[in-house]
Amino acid sequence: MESKKIGQPVRIRLHSSIRHPGQEIETHELQATGRLIEKANTFYLKYDEDHNGENIQTTLKISEQDALIMRSGAVKMRLPFDTEQNRVGEYGNGPATFPLQVKTNHLEFTEESKGGQFKVQYELHTEGSLLGTYKLNITYTEGTK
Repeated sequence: MESKKIGQPVRIRLHSSIRHPGQEIETHELQATGRLIEKANTFYLKYDEDHNGENIQTTLKISEQDALIMRSGAVKMRLPFDTEQNRVGEYGNGPATFPLQVKTNHLEFTEESKGGQFKVQYELHTEGSLLGTYKLNITYTEGTK
């Protein structure tokens, strides 16, 4: 296996479900290739995705106690996850950004010899109102094919 410090190529499968208040559950699937980097007991999973012809760079930072999703490009987003306390994140599309309260209900990370899995369940709130309840499951495996 390549050194994870340099950046192990990985295949990524992302499954998300979103429930907005009063609406049916939306589900999304994404498959991508990316890199897994390990530094000081923290893992970074980096990948690009295409959103309606525009590029979004995503970095998932995972440590033992918390995690952070950062997106830049067509969408700007910063979502910190911490099961001990609510955290402030932000979302932007174009020039406007707005703050989000992130309440993490469940956070789990499993690292194996040839891959791993990251699961998080969380709520997003803004100005005291619930925007939605989210479940995100990211699995990655060594290799690019």
